[in-house]
Amino acid sequence: MLSGEEILKEIENGNIIITPFERSQLNPNSYNLTLGDEVTIFVESKLDVKVKPKTKKIPIPDEGLILMPNNLYLVSTNEYTETYNLVPQISGRSSIGRVGLAVHTSAGYSEAGYCGKWHLSMFCSVPVKIFKGMQIGQIYYFPLVNGK
Repeated sequence: MLSGEEILKEIENGNIIITPFERSQLNPNSYNLTLGDEVTIFVESKLDVKVKPKTKKIPIPDEGLILMPNNLYLVSTNEYTETYNLVPQISGRSSIGRVGLAVHTSAGYSEAGYCGKWHLSMFCSVPVKIFKGMQIGQIYYFPLVNGK
């Protein structure tokens, strides 16, 4: 796993792009990603993996939005990332987990070469108020090793 210092070096080398980038969001071995300005909910209560579900987008107001238990929410990060020659992984921040909000508990790895914003699932065990722009997850980077 790359250290924060190595993440900065890879940004300078062009192997990691994070836009917008805020130095204050860099950690000892990860970078904090922030929540976009809307959530997507499923319109139907039962989902079929073979059928594209109907969804509805809900803007997050400045005063926040309360998420309710037993609902699945989809969100995007504010940050656009590109990653070359490294494998990115994302997970929820521990401070978010401690208030009962699970962020992106599956499929946390992406491919080397991924370009885009991160689309995350969220689920809460108790009602939780979220805010646009809050730090929601962390991205980590792993060296890509030739498996010979």
